[in-house]
Amino acid sequence: MKPPVTRHPSLAAAIATLALLATGCDKETRLNSNLEETQANLIVAALLDAGISAHKSPGDEGAWNVEVAESRFAEAANLLDRKGLPRRAFNGVGEVFKKSGMVSSPSEERIRFMDALAQDLARTISGIDGVLDARVHIVLPENDPFARNALPSSAAVAIRARWDADVSEYIPSIKSLVKNAIEGLAFEKITVTVFQDPPPAKK
Repeated sequence: MKPPVTRHPSLAAAIATLALLATGCDKETRLNSNLEETQANLIVAALLDAGISAHKSPGDEGAWNVEVAESRFAEAANLLDRKGLPRRAFNGVGEVFKKSGMVSSPSEERIRFMDALAQDLARTISGIDGVLDARVHIVLPENDPFARNALPSSAAVAIRARWDADVSEYIPSIKSLVKNAIEGLAFEKITVTVFQDPPPAKK
């Protein structure tokens, strides 16, 4: 009869420790970079809520980065895409028309104003619960004041909505918001199209 095999307790403890370290040492990789701190906080909070370990670190010139475990990079990226994070940066009227030494033509000023106004509206609409992103397209024809048949102004709003959110009830309010922001725009000349995200794939 063979004698029982005995293992040294210190050796068993060392093997257990190495196994624990091996499972806990997951290399980190950068998920997002050059973020405002508010954006970085929102991303880290969303990932932690989903059970994905993440943290932020200082980047260049006051910006922030977000790191996650390399093994969960794809899962984290897909999660942020479903949540519309990070939020798109908007340049409103205040940013577009900051004082500078450049002189623009009236046509250039008109185009810049339309773009800035569209971004201001998109930023407001993007803040509605369930809206992940919004785009606003404005058409303001340069009509001849003496012309008999003037072309009407129009606006189109494209909304990307969360898969589980019903934003249709907000459409009249969104149209009113756009109408009141653009002089001479008729309510019936505003279209709002909602694109619903598909539900997340079941694991």
